[in-house]
Amino acid sequence: MVGNKRAFWQALVFTIIIFGLGLIFGYFIESSRSDAAEVSLLKSEVNFLDEQLRGIIIENYNLSCDLATKSTFTFADRIYQEALKLEKYDSVSKFSRDTLHVLHQRYDILRMMLWTESQRVQERCGKFHIVIYFFAYDPQEVDIRAKQSFFSRLLMDTKNKNGDAILLIPIAANLDLASIELATINNNVTQIPSILIDSRKVVDKVVTFDELEKIIFEKK
Repeated sequence: MVGNKRAFWQALVFTIIIFGLGLIFGYFIESSRSDAAEVSLLKSEVNFLDEQLRGIIIENYNLSCDLATKSTFTFADRIYQEALKLEKYDSVSKFSRDTLHVLHQRYDILRMMLWTESQRVQERCGKFHIVIYFFAYDPQEVDIRAKQSFFSRLLMDTKNKNGDAILLIPIAANLDLASIELATINNNVTQIPSILIDSRKVVDKVVTFDELEKIIFEKK
């Protein structure tokens, strides 16, 4: 009897210890997520301000076409790398849905600013084509997921082949941002996903690699 009581109390103490360690571990995990989310938001804010100042410098200092174009592509690559990190966060649920939504909105606004600035550089220098890929963030429809997967591979293959001849800017069109909604309406983008080329041609049907390349590089 005494042995049974001792075993009971030992099991109880052990359970309490494990439960307490679990609470402590959970607290540190949540704190780590909160810190990581705060850092990402701060980086997003820095990038946002940096893009504003970069655009002003390019315009006010009348930089050479080579320097302005290089700066535009470098910033586009930086945003793309940050977007890849966000995709990893999405897949592992590192942040809360609300935090991820805000981060995606921030980077889509940056892409809109990049698009606006790149149009000015393109008008002045005319050395590249601007390809905007409007897609749906976290779509539930299987057919949209499949089409977006195809478009993504197609665009990356086209970009990899043509390098700096194409400025590729992916933008989520379903994050409740007025600027993006106005851009899609103004450019007659009625379906998502869609590819907008130099603000003059919309591709929303499945095409081959050669067909897309021909559309991009055909003369105006």
